Amino acid sequence: KIPSNFEKNATTPGLANPATLKLLPIRVSYLCLRSALLQRGNGLAAIGKEDEARECYERVFPLVEDEPRCARVDWERHSLYINIGNTFSRSGDFTLADEQYKIAEQLGKDHLVDTEGSESDGKAMVATALRARAAALKKIGKIDEAKAIIKEVVEQQIKDNQIKAEKEVEEAKKKKEEDEAAAIVKANGGDVDEEIETPLSAAS
Repeated sequence: KIPSNFEKNATTPGLANPATLKLLPIRVSYLCLRSALLQRGNGLAAIGKEDEARECYERVFPLVEDEPRCARVDWERHSLYINIGNTFSRSGDFTLADEQYKIAEQLGKDHLVDTEGSESDGKAMVATALRARAAALKKIGKIDEAKAIIKEVVEQQIKDNQIKAEKEVEEAKKKKEEDEAAAIVKANGGDVDEEIETPLSAAS
């Protein structure tokens, strides 16, 4: 049992403490390992050790293969594919890099067609994958193709922002109408009959 003086502090004792390990669910251990491998991969990539970084990223996949499809876990998968693709891109292999970007992009598209998917996350995943592809194309000198992709991403973002703004205006209008209706009810002590004129009563 963890001593009572530790129970109010979630950071003490540490995850490696024997007392903690006795109570720690295996899934929590996997979550910690996944995060550690991702960060180690990022660190190795930062110092140019692309092969070692890629190996770290790839070690995460077996730890998430049994996880359910959801936006949170798909973002984790997505970041792995993007990072692996980037290791290939920095090594000068656009073909292998783009294979990873396409998988990451498909994760986003899945959310856009699945009724239980997250539209906002799906669009963000697709945009991130496209930006990564554009950056990789720029590295190999295909500037025009890179610009075309970025233009596509920006235009989609403008369109999405416009739709979002229109939706917010509509929601604000609806809320205002609801608030006004509630104010009428309150003013009449809960009876709104006097304030509502039907076509029949108006005709009479």
